[in-house]
Amino acid sequence: MKLITYGFTILILFILIPGIFAQSIPSDLLILTEEYPPFNYLDNGKLKGISVDILESAFTHMGQVIPRDSFMVVPWAEGYETTLARNNTILFTTARITQREDQFLWAGPIISDTKVLYGITKNDSPLIPDIHSYRIVAITNDSGIGMAENAGAAPDQIIEVSSPEEAIRMVERGSADVWSYGEMSGRTLINLYADDPEKFSSFMEIGVTDEYFAFNKNTDPGFVAALNSTLSDIKNNRSETGSSEYEQIIYRYQPVECGESEISPKMVTDLVNITADAISKNTPQTLDQINAEIAPYKDPVTPGLYVFVYSLNGTIMADAGNPNLIGRNMSGKGDVTGKMFRDEMLAGAVDHGTGWVHYVFSHPTLSGIFPKKSYYRLVTGSDGVPYVVISGRYMSCAYLWHSPDANQDRSIEMEIQPDGKIILGGTRNDSVQKDIQILRYLPDGKKDNSFGDCGTVIYAGEAGKDDYAFGVTHDAEGNILVAGREHNGHDPDILLLRYTGDGNPDSTFGNNGTVRYSGPGNGTDSARGVGVEQDGKIVIAGEMNTSIHKEMVALRFYPDGRLDEQYGKNGLFMLNRSGDNDSYGFAIALDDEDRAVITGGAVAQGDRNSFIATVHLLQNGTIDETFGTDGLALYQGEAGGPDYGNWVSLVPDNKILVTGAETDGDGSFDIVVLRYNQNGTLDTTFGEGGVVIYHGPGYEYAWGQTMQPDGKIIIAGTTEIHHTQTPVLIRYNQNGKPDPTFGEQGAFTFDSFGSGLLYGVHLDTEGNIFANGYITKEGKDISLFMKIPGEDL
Repeated sequence: MKLITYGFTILILFILIPGIFAQSIPSDLLILTEEYPPFNYLDNGKLKGISVDILESAFTHMGQVIPRDSFMVVPWAEGYETTLARNNTILFTTARITQREDQFLWAGPIISDTKVLYGITKNDSPLIPDIHSYRIVAITNDSGIGMAENAGAAPDQIIEVSSPEEAIRMVERGSADVWSYGEMSGRTLINLYADDPEKFSSFMEIGVTDEYFAFNKNTDPGFVAALNSTLSDIKNNRSETGSSEYEQIIYRYQPVECGESEISPKMVTDLVNITADAISKNTPQTLDQINAEIAPYKDPVTPGLYVFVYSLNGTIMADAGNPNLIGRNMSGKGDVTGKMFRDEMLAGAVDHGTGWVHYVFSHPTLSGIFPKKSYYRLVTGSDGVPYVVISGRYMSCAYLWHSPDANQDRSIEMEIQPDGKIILGGTRNDSVQKDIQILRYLPDGKKDNSFGDCGTVIYAGEAGKDDYAFGVTHDAEGNILVAGREHNGHDPDILLLRYTGDGNPDSTFGNNGTVRYSGPGNGTDSARGVGVEQDGKIVIAGEMNTSIHKEMVALRFYPDGRLDEQYGKNGLFMLNRSGDNDSYGFAIALDDEDRAVITGGAVAQGDRNSFIATVHLLQNGTIDETFGTDGLALYQGEAGGPDYGNWVSLVPDNKILVTGAETDGDGSFDIVVLRYNQNGTLDTTFGEGGVVIYHGPGYEYAWGQTMQPDGKIIIAGTTEIHHTQTPVLIRYNQNGKPDPTFGEQGAFTFDSFGSGLLYGVHLDTEGNIFANGYITKEGKDISLFMKIPGEDL
């Protein structure tokens, strides 16, 4: 366990400031902080964090270099009492709550911080969101006390301790039920101090506060005002790269935040259209009114709704959100992720007249950086000059990660239950072996603590080797089925798991919830997809190694886990159409008559590279010879493969939709979508001859798809942006044409995540979009799950 040593001696900084700042910065300034990651914390003895970087930078901008080595790390209660008692003392990071308002002077805000209750779920006493039921432990003088009281806790419910470690130990021992603390910092400290961090979960949000730098009340108000002014400049002034220093610091330490938006897409388009009409009639007057920040160009009630105007060369002509930027040329300047969104808007206006662009930006009133979606319109002013009028909205969304400390995690498949709960299946790597990991979330994005161990189920095979989950679904009884493979110590076998609705192995299925199937040869056997028939039988698709080559296979099991030997040949369908060449099954779908459609890949006889191979089986597991050519539909792109089908769905009119990837002329991959008629011929009314290709700048690959009620198709995968693989969603109209109203000309890229991909995409009954995959941060794969309201896309 990592040990943290706090300094207990008060350090006085004697600072001699020449010139104008001599009266602004006290000569005996004392700067105190604590361990509260990601805002302020020690990393190998060096002080780091959002607040540390911001304060150090602010002093530099004020003309004084005060290095972070001069900041003291002390226990929170000691720092708090010292700041109350001693003049010219700064304490950070400090939540500005009602109980503290008159105790300090304030500079900020730095960022918003969610306060929660952390606890341990036990099977015999699950945690419920009722704050009156718990013994609450909190740090002395910490905002967790006031926030818990504001949420309804009585003072006698709260137990005060001196450190986070002590609070965590009390919850583990059972001498306290929950810990009241900041969500981001709390999870990091739990990973640091808890004996079993995964047993802890955040189960109740008790409020959101803005974090500040707090000053002793007798500190020179002029100094506090000067620091506030400098902080404002750090937030609003944009560097040569186009992003503010504040945005760069926030992005350095944490992912992009998402907040509920009060602004609808219609409000944005209405404001742009009103402004464009005004500019066309009287350009000088309209630009002056925008820069004066008057309504309607900046909404007095919702300040996040404002308009700004560019010339075609990228010069800001008017900006109701930040008039200080007027006259600056922003061409070639991106957001904090490096996305050149301004150039994209200008180019889009010239090419299309109107459109939407997504990027990352700071909020005029909220602290933090957020994904933003802006609408642009090209208009000719009364002076005959073309202008681009723009307004946007900060997107209401949720980006959620689950990754225990030091683990490598990938969320590979997702399923939404009828009650709206979301199941994620994938793998985690604890540095020794890969285990199957199943997570369940509530519709609001919180972990479902009633499932497994605090929302998590781990399956580790007996051989202690790598195990994988590739498919997940549920049956009519609410049981959860997971398909993948388990290593038997010699080679991997097909694996099928069934869990009850609460995450326990289903003892009525197979061997205590587990079914294994080993093929006749040596090598990897794997299940890739799983479906449930109306009578409860379970069909899986995958590939099997015959010792000579791999074969696409399907197997069917009775509801109790026994192999259905009436299916195919002795319970097994094997494609066996490629001679000694390989074939693979990557995805399965069942039609209304429980007939399986499987897609994957197959190397045809006489060929070296795989085609996308799709087969249709009869209900008894034999191949439907009327489908395609002798039961097999093959597709290969112009580059000659290898090509792969990774997802298949049955869509209206008994048509079949296959999504995957085909090799392009550069030796990389493009995303491909195929639509087949019921007989296995390509549907020529879709795309170009039944084929849609998404060709980006580099490596493009897709694994998932879903269809909206209006017939539009959403594809999940990855695209290459600035030599980085980036998660992407792409939407097509029913005819296979890109939907220009979705994202940017049909593609929504998640540049702010950095490197990563999306494996799956699903819709809930309310039209919300859920997607899953993983991102890579600092060499670590982090399981990714996100929810985006449909109106935001």
